[in-house]
Amino acid sequence: MPEYDSYAPFYDTSHGGTPDDIPFFTELTREANGPVCELACGTGRILIPLARAGIDVTGLDISQGMLDVLQGKLDKEPRDVQSHVALKCADMRDYHFSQKFKLVFCAFNSFLHLLTTDDQLACLACVREYLADDGVLCIGVFAPFHDLLARRADTDEQLCPDNAIARYFTTRNQAEQTMELAIAHETTDADGTVHRHTTRFTLCWIHHREMHLLLRLAGYKVEKVYGGYDKRPYDYVSGRQVFVARPLPATH
Repeated sequence: MPEYDSYAPFYDTSHGGTPDDIPFFTELTREANGPVCELACGTGRILIPLARAGIDVTGLDISQGMLDVLQGKLDKEPRDVQSHVALKCADMRDYHFSQKFKLVFCAFNSFLHLLTTDDQLACLACVREYLADDGVLCIGVFAPFHDLLARRADTDEQLCPDNAIARYFTTRNQAEQTMELAIAHETTDADGTVHRHTTRFTLCWIHHREMHLLLRLAGYKVEKVYGGYDKRPYDYVSGRQVFVARPLPATH
């Protein structure tokens, strides 16, 4: 996926400042008490802290560029940390592990890169094959807020840790339930020369009852839904939906 590969060098500076989910997933992995798989692991923002905590974690991502950045960071970690990590470059809609995981999770809206119901169900079906019968699936996505989604377009910007500026341009297609996100990463040399790298992504959004239905159709039972990684209750304006589900017993 060239758009993910081209964005990989800029990802950490644009999204590295969102660590509030790391304690949540660390606790969830400890409770799982077994091997863990992170879907769309990216550059390891969550995966590396889990490995540092002594958790065996497999990271799967469709972008080799993202995994190359992650591997570069792992190479600087102690061997003990490295020993807890396995990386796979693959499509989460169509990859079949031979092992079983006690926890599979997909964080930070990554599930929303699956734009169609068929893609979403294909991913959930794959996960069902390699999730242990007593395992847990956790998916975190933003909570759709109609006042925001009704707007055709938005712009935003933030100062990055490397003193670059990340500018975000969002346009929405309400009929298709998708949004086009352009991220421009700008740096300025000492002589005033501006360098800009722009990457474009397409994301969907998933409503609360829609996600419940997807999980049910794919063979899961939702146990909890949080409105944030501090485990606050979900409500319409919570901003986030964090689904924790378990596989239903197989029927023969």
